[in-house]
Amino acid sequence: MDRESLLKLWDQWWDGDVWIAPWVRALEGVSAEQAAWQPTGRDGAPRHSIWQNVAHILLWRNVTFDILEGRGRPDDAELKARNFAAPAEATEAAWAASRQALADSHRRMRALIADPSVPLDRPRFHVTHDAYHLGQIMYIRAMLGLPPADA
Repeated sequence: MDRESLLKLWDQWWDGDVWIAPWVRALEGVSAEQAAWQPTGRDGAPRHSIWQNVAHILLWRNVTFDILEGRGRPDDAELKARNFAAPAEATEAAWAASRQALADSHRRMRALIADPSVPLDRPRFHVTHDAYHLGQIMYIRAMLGLPPADA
């Protein structure tokens, strides 16, 4: 995918008209309590919450920012500790801060995509990675009984 097409998709994916629900609509109307809720599998084991999926996406976007800005990749112990991290406190303020961090990371990734000096290898990866987790978020919304966030 060329830079211009990737940039257009990235922009539309946040709050525009794409074939899947954009991020803004996917998180719209989700309370902190709902975002922190963890579904369970048939085995009774907890699965990741909406909030944990957002934390995971933020982690890997930040890894991309660090690598592309010359800071390198965090070590495996740090990645393991922060990957799918549950919120320290499930308050509306903390959930609003996580949503704001996602919005900020979306704008920051957009700037990288728009910069012709930045190779697209890593930013391009985030389209498929993040779409996978957005799909999980949509299923959790349905499990919570929230209305669909139609595209």
